[in-house]
Amino acid sequence: MKLGVIVPYKNRESHLKKFTSSTEKYLCDKKIDYEIIVVEQSDDKPFNRGKLLNIGYIKAKSLGCDYVVFHDVDMLPIDVDYSFSEVPLHLATHFELEYEKAKNLEFDDYFGGVTLFSNFIFEKINGYSNSYWGWGFEDDDLLHRCNQKNIPLNKKLIGKKESKRIHGLYFNGKNSYIKIPKKELFDFKKSFSVLISFIPDNIVANPANEYDEYTAFSIPGYDMNISYNSYRRYKCDIWDIDYKPTSINTNILTEHFTQLCLVWDAENKSILFYKDGELIDTQKLKNEVFDYKDEKYFYLGVGSVNREFNNNWFYGVISEFAIYDCVLKEKELASIFDNVLENSLLENFRAYKSSKYLKLYYDCKFYKNEKLIDLSGNGNDAEIHNCHFIKKDNALHTEIFVPFRRESKFKLLSHKLNSWNGVGWVHKETRINQLRFLNEIKQGLYNTDTDGLNNCKYKIIGEVSIDKHHHLSVLL
Repeated sequence: MKLGVIVPYKNRESHLKKFTSSTEKYLCDKKIDYEIIVVEQSDDKPFNRGKLLNIGYIKAKSLGCDYVVFHDVDMLPIDVDYSFSEVPLHLATHFELEYEKAKNLEFDDYFGGVTLFSNFIFEKINGYSNSYWGWGFEDDDLLHRCNQKNIPLNKKLIGKKESKRIHGLYFNGKNSYIKIPKKELFDFKKSFSVLISFIPDNIVANPANEYDEYTAFSIPGYDMNISYNSYRRYKCDIWDIDYKPTSINTNILTEHFTQLCLVWDAENKSILFYKDGELIDTQKLKNEVFDYKDEKYFYLGVGSVNREFNNNWFYGVISEFAIYDCVLKEKELASIFDNVLENSLLENFRAYKSSKYLKLYYDCKFYKNEKLIDLSGNGNDAEIHNCHFIKKDNALHTEIFVPFRRESKFKLLSHKLNSWNGVGWVHKETRINQLRFLNEIKQGLYNTDTDGLNNCKYKIIGEVSIDKHHHLSVLL
């Protein structure tokens, strides 16, 4: 069977030279019958990876290829099995960086980089969308198309396997919040820990915003917060007296039940951020912390209720919240998460020894007369606004569709960052792509049968073929 290697390309000449020589040698050594099709976008429009790959597929089919691999130009094969597969395969699983140590796959449903399809299945899903200009989301759309057309996909269980019921308060993302007197609960001259358990809803992006942040806990102003955002990362922020934020983010993750802990270590002037009992990162502050002395209240379910814009309303369920006047240790947090819903935080169990340091504790099934009851006994009851009580069975985990993967290894050539730079998208078009995917495609509001191979319009302005190498220059 003949393989078509399809490479979308624009302005990366040094990468292309390395890719061509490396890949041709690799395929010849493996005795694979192949054609390499480089599709160069020769106009000034933003890069359109999906459309270039559709064009490459049309060329590969005309060359008698039986199956194709869609291949980024900066990934050179080291140990890759390019053989035919009846089901789509994701091959970009492991990397050696050009100037650094190896990094592995970043997130569960990643379907970009190097992806292998049979002709039959690629045509069944109508190929890639032609509508993603700039960087990002054409590969998310591709995975969605496979799922939509019942193409075989793998599944992954995210979270804890236990089948348990969660009791909590539901926040509608519009006007739901919990208001809590701040009192002396946050003294930045002393250490404290903030623990929260919640399940965010699926992301609904707001076109009026540059990005979406869903705040589970916040002291407003220069918000000290714990949140989930449309970059699909759990995050904490804390600000210093010069109004500079320090943030810690998780990797890209699917929405699921999680337990997060923000620790302020006053002695070392450091913040620590834990997810499900595991340390994500530690950041040391150079300046003093912004003290929020003028804030009388803090909130669950919103960044601030008093702002006209960017309130950062939370969608989802919050089940538990606690504040300690100590530094919770990693072993304690691991025990708390391992025994979530089994043990009250009011009593010590296993490695958890800090119950005496509880300053506030809400188990969200304990409320009365629109008040959330402080179980610590310190009288810090909270006002409940527009939330309703909810029970969710089997809520500790969620199951997602992911690509089947064939473990492979590539050398990843260095290049400028195109995705998320820590504070936002590098390219403005990515936000447009995100809005399209989240608010139209995932919601079933767009017919993918009308966008793909069957309406891929382009103009070839140059074509060079030498043996098994073909270079097409196109206008989109």
